[in-house]
Amino acid sequence: MAVESEEVHHESSEEYDSEEYEDDEEVLDTEHIDVEMEEDGFKTHGKERCKDAFLNFSSDYEDNEADEDNDLVDEDEEGFGSEEEIDDTAGANDLDLGDAVGAGFPIHDPSVKWNKMKPLLGERWLARHFLKELKPNLKCKEMQSIIRTKFHCGVSWSKAYRTRCRAMTIIDGKLTEHYARVWDYCHELLRSNPGSTVQVGVIVNPDQTTYFHRMYLCFKAIKEGWKIGRRRVIGLDGSFLKGTCKGELLTTIGMDANNQVYPIAWAVVDNENKANWKWFLELLTEDLNLLDGGGFTVISDQHKGLLEATKEVLPNVEHRQCARHIYANFRKTYSGVEFKNMFWAASFSTVESKFLRKMDDIKEVNPNAYEHLLAIHPQTWCRAFFRTDVACEAVENGIAECFNAIILDARKKPLLAMFEEIRLYMMDRFYHMLQKAEKWESVVCPAAIKKMNKFGEDLRNWNVNPSGPFIFEARNGLEGYMVDLQSKVCSCRLWDISGIPCVHAQCAILFTVQDLVQFISES
Repeated sequence: MAVESEEVHHESSEEYDSEEYEDDEEVLDTEHIDVEMEEDGFKTHGKERCKDAFLNFSSDYEDNEADEDNDLVDEDEEGFGSEEEIDDTAGANDLDLGDAVGAGFPIHDPSVKWNKMKPLLGERWLARHFLKELKPNLKCKEMQSIIRTKFHCGVSWSKAYRTRCRAMTIIDGKLTEHYARVWDYCHELLRSNPGSTVQVGVIVNPDQTTYFHRMYLCFKAIKEGWKIGRRRVIGLDGSFLKGTCKGELLTTIGMDANNQVYPIAWAVVDNENKANWKWFLELLTEDLNLLDGGGFTVISDQHKGLLEATKEVLPNVEHRQCARHIYANFRKTYSGVEFKNMFWAASFSTVESKFLRKMDDIKEVNPNAYEHLLAIHPQTWCRAFFRTDVACEAVENGIAECFNAIILDARKKPLLAMFEEIRLYMMDRFYHMLQKAEKWESVVCPAAIKKMNKFGEDLRNWNVNPSGPFIFEARNGLEGYMVDLQSKVCSCRLWDISGIPCVHAQCAILFTVQDLVQFISES
């Protein structure tokens, strides 16, 4: 996309304005103490005995120590401090929080109004002392507990929240800095990862100012790896950003040979609509050479913009809708264990005749529920209508939902910090998956073998009747299914859809004294 300006702003990004310390609940309220001078020193009289810590502090610490700590609060009016001040106080990371118990109380200055007084134990000071222990999943209540233990005083939840925000700003940087350096970040990615696809979209206003609109990223190593050992199934999903600047993170997740997630590409957009999904799918189609989508399967939720964009960009792709999302909408009107069991029994049906029987059961209980499910196009969420050339029987978009859960903490960070968090996660994941794969003893992935063992749980209940060197019939009471070992098909269609021998195929394979692993699909 052509860009007319080298500076990018975000419409919703605003600098974090510091708040005045004027909360009455945060001011230490001590009991009044009457004192009179005697030869031996101070003699105190009060309604309640003053705490030993307060008396010990007032007698043990010198003025220069209090002045040292007061300097930590003396920052610019914006509340963040300059870069030099941040660098000078970076040594606070090496301090234990327990060393700050004697932080000291500010000396009263009559020239300062009471509502302008700033307590020494403010969020600025706490933020710098929390840099070492701060973690993305550290809750504000946990911070309150730590402050109560280490500093022997309590702070409100709002102050703990502001402390966490300030500390994260010191670590990740300001929002304005992130959007101002988008171009530098993209150029660095292209320099260090030649062949990758990085595209940034902006909105140019009449006054020639530019605002950030969207950003797409797909690394060359990832897309080339998917092309070499690809499973022709990809999951599409969008998730909300949790930071200050709201938006959507669009992701494309594939499946590796072990039926695990394989993130391919991701993009940040202002909202999830047809235009953004179409832009995302056009870039994805070019990177993965999907052409018109023939021979591929896409799994997604029921977002209308995504469904329409997929029809335009990938007209020949098999588009499955996540059955879990369909059931979540279905149970809003038709709840209960009975409806739940009947819905999933219909969704897992591998032949059309069985699907129709399960739907008839729903119709007998509630005809409106039957009509509701038929209107959602069962071809998109029932196994009986799935293609048999992609070796995937999944009716849920679990691969995309799993990835969104993994990067939940990353979605709380600013733009560039989030992209870096995802990139580092991908590096770490690929390295450890490679180390794990080198220890496998079989040529078939463990997940495929585990699934095959699950399919054959009731193997002993089936008998085999041969009809030729490759044709067999597996029977269990009144049930009977035809198995063709040469074509690797079964009349139950589970072997055809999943690429893994079903229980009927396993009976026939064992009858011919062959290895089950040899009949697992390579696609």
